[in-house]
Amino acid sequence: MIDDPGPGSHPSPDQDSCQVEPRPSGSAWARKFAFALAGLIYAVRSQNSFWIHLPIAVAVIAVAAWLQVEAWRWCMLVVATGMVIAAELVNTSIEMIVKVLHPDHDVRIGHALDAAAAAVLVTAIGAVTVGLITLGPPLYQWMSD
Repeated sequence: MIDDPGPGSHPSPDQDSCQVEPRPSGSAWARKFAFALAGLIYAVRSQNSFWIHLPIAVAVIAVAAWLQVEAWRWCMLVVATGMVIAAELVNTSIEMIVKVLHPDHDVRIGHALDAAAAAVLVTAIGAVTVGLITLGPPLYQWMSD
């Protein structure tokens, strides 16, 4: 099997200035992780929604650390936060691919983009629910003491 880092991992010269071009030497895995990190950095720099998700994630982590929650609560919070970030990354990649492959307006593509955005919304609502269930009891106990 030929080790191909995948589509999109070879930046074209016409991409905007947020592009990070990792070219590490070493194994194919190192290159794959570098491309993934470059994609994450690009998304955080170029997508406004990350400026909502990331501060909330930092606040949740800070509250969990301050409350010194149990390991299972940490697991729930990490999974919920990771799901929101992953959904946002998938939504971002779909939006970018559509802009390149079909720049003209098409109602069907609009519906597909709406569905991808809805996936982020559903994951975010789920994460808020997990956060309330996970952090609510320790917060209540702290307020009662």
